[in-house]
Amino acid sequence: MSLKSLICNVTELCPATCSCVNRPHNASFEVSCPPGTLESLPHRLPNPSKPVQKYLLDLRFSGSSMKSLESRDYFVNTSILDVSNSQIETITDEAWRSLQTVHRVDLSGNRLTTLPRFLQTENIKYRRLDLHGNPLSCECDQRWLATWLKSSSLHHSYSVVCHSPDWLKGRSIRSLNNDDYCQNPQQERVLYVLKVRSHSCFFIMRVNTLKQYKGCH
Repeated sequence: MSLKSLICNVTELCPATCSCVNRPHNASFEVSCPPGTLESLPHRLPNPSKPVQKYLLDLRFSGSSMKSLESRDYFVNTSILDVSNSQIETITDEAWRSLQTVHRVDLSGNRLTTLPRFLQTENIKYRRLDLHGNPLSCECDQRWLATWLKSSSLHHSYSVVCHSPDWLKGRSIRSLNNDDYCQNPQQERVLYVLKVRSHSCFFIMRVNTLKQYKGCH
């Protein structure tokens, strides 16, 4: 039997409906839960390094029913956290900070609309982060986001696009400049048309006034 085919199923502290598998060949400990079975991250998991060898957790929670992502102590021993295609709308500040230790964080296909500004101000970086497929806002107060994303190890970086406002919908956030966030081209066009009309009306009024003046002499 090859080492790659050797796996150990663990039941102690393994979440209900989930499978916990120890793989000695790559020192990984995979916890996998079927879609729709988790409403929050488990508070406790089997010790991946029990009894002796150091293992890293590979957490496969894609398609969960989670609406919020909270920090857990076991993040420090986690290699992969996959919560893609879930229903996550919020992530606690503590979770954003503690996820820095995880080798890969997959948040793609969730319902995140904004990211916290302290990701930039505290220079928080991730080894690999997936964010595509979230309805991210590109309103004026989020203009810092493009700069932060360009400096991050973002997977499918150009697939992270704006969901709002309408004039930026579908645009890659990495391609935006600061000015793009706060300038509504539709509004600018309306203002330009009004300005042109205003000048035109003024010109016509001047012409009519001159005609009337000449007519009186």
